[in-house]
Amino acid sequence: MSDLLTGLLQESVSGIALGCIYALIALGFTLIYKATEVVNFAQGEIMMVGAYVNFFFVTQFSGMAGGLNGWVFLFALFASLIFAVLFGIILDYIINRPLKDEPVFSIIMATISLAIILRSLTAMIAGPISLVPVSPFGDSTIKAGGIVISVLDLAIIISAIILMILFFLFFSKTRWGIAMKATSEDSEAAQLMGIPVKQVYRMVWVFAALVGVISGVLLAPRMALLDTTMSYLGLKAFPAAILGGFGSIPGAIVGGIILGIIETVSMGTLSFHFAWIKEINDIIVWIVLIAVLMIRPDGLFGIAKVKRV
Repeated sequence: MSDLLTGLLQESVSGIALGCIYALIALGFTLIYKATEVVNFAQGEIMMVGAYVNFFFVTQFSGMAGGLNGWVFLFALFASLIFAVLFGIILDYIINRPLKDEPVFSIIMATISLAIILRSLTAMIAGPISLVPVSPFGDSTIKAGGIVISVLDLAIIISAIILMILFFLFFSKTRWGIAMKATSEDSEAAQLMGIPVKQVYRMVWVFAALVGVISGVLLAPRMALLDTTMSYLGLKAFPAAILGGFGSIPGAIVGGIILGIIETVSMGTLSFHFAWIKEINDIIVWIVLIAVLMIRPDGLFGIAKVKRV
């Protein structure tokens, strides 16, 4: 019994780390949806591009420094964040602005097209060979009460917590954060009140690119190989956003962590004791999503919209 409990705790910690990455990707979905009511189906590809860009910077800076060290990873992260800001501005200009007043379906199709283009361009530029990402923490682990915790997983959890706190402070305490909240509630009223809606939309896309790139940087060292299939993890983060309540930032966080734990535990302890679970592991998150939505159609933190007739 103690071994079973230890295994579940071990997998739960790993699941929380994976869930934090899902939460960051889901946060990208949520930010754009709250401001523009558009689902960005290219968020997984943005994460993938961020992972590749960071790998490129790590490789270049390590060559200049004569080897890997902490400063190499730090400068690579800083360069990746600069890329994310520029990438978000470009996406605003090529996706959001030209299609702002077009039907929502047109914008959704544009994001799906963007996802395919980004995946194809990455494959063309990086080549068909999978890359081996390097962790800044190596294989270091911490042992606590019989549970072995990867330092990388711990760093992912701490980084995600810091980012969530920063986002909370930004949205609740800063002028631009309040402007983004006002725009998400009613863009026309916000514009009448003097809020520069176009700049707010640009900032939303920049933030979505930032969380996408950061999630890619955090996820890449956890993967044995880095290739374009990494982008499909965005599809796993999508149900996390729906589970928490699409458009809810706390919901995206909680939904990501829940699905991360479920996926990790189902791949480990549950698959060991129940062999059939291994067969449905790829769809188990969707099964959980349907079960929750049957009880709460608007998600765990979603608020039902009342339409007046």
